[in-house]
Amino acid sequence: ALPPPIAPPVPIAASGRPRCPGAMATGSPGGVGSGGRTADSFYVEDCQHAQANTHAIQNLTGQISRLVGGLASEKDYQACRKLVDDAVRQASETQAILKRIQEHQRQAQNPSERSNRRMMYFKLSDNLAITARVLEDVVRRFSAEEAKYYGAQGRSPSLLAPAGGDDAAGGEEQRREADGADLEGGGSFDALRGEEDTQRLQRIYADLAVSQEEQQGASYQTLENHMVMAGTSDVDRPEREFDNCRYNTVRQSKRRIFAVAGALVAFGFLAIFMGSG
Repeated sequence: ALPPPIAPPVPIAASGRPRCPGAMATGSPGGVGSGGRTADSFYVEDCQHAQANTHAIQNLTGQISRLVGGLASEKDYQACRKLVDDAVRQASETQAILKRIQEHQRQAQNPSERSNRRMMYFKLSDNLAITARVLEDVVRRFSAEEAKYYGAQGRSPSLLAPAGGDDAAGGEEQRREADGADLEGGGSFDALRGEEDTQRLQRIYADLAVSQEEQQGASYQTLENHMVMAGTSDVDRPEREFDNCRYNTVRQSKRRIFAVAGALVAFGFLAIFMGSG
């Protein structure tokens, strides 16, 4: 089952990015950026954008799941394929946003704020990872139905491999465009497309898990260092307390000696005075 929505979709501005209340505020400790915006406002906006994207992916996953159970015509398969492409694309975009949120975390002004941002990153990361896993399962189901449908029609799969090197992304996009044209013209379909989608989703939640482990490891190391420093301080403390106690004892003994000596001198003067009288 899909995780519960983390937040309702935020209003989207004409630029395609969510509006951030207070995004134009100034005077923040994070510093003022271009256009009067603060560094903190970019962090808030990225968090809202990640929440909105994850919520949109969850909605798309639900739509795809419902369509998979009732696919009948080629138009249905094409519409479902478009939803799959949109969902996978948004998952990749949201992962990129989470990487920016990690950078915002490193730019926090104090340990408390850094901890709050780390917890927010974990929350957003967990929701995206769960959503990506559910989407992966739905994409597998759709890919199986898609291959079965076009196989029954005698439509041969197109096994074009992606271009290598820097052209890999461009080759994938060209293959997807060619795939759409082939389907409309009654030609072949790309049998690797569904597998690529599931692999992209697997990389997303695997990378998120690695990132969380690295951050937790860094947090544990910091905590361990603090404990070592505190332990060193505690080890030295008894010695300091002993020195202080010894110093105080010596001072008190000297005071007693001076007091006794003073009393004896005073008693001697008194005895001489009384004897002479």
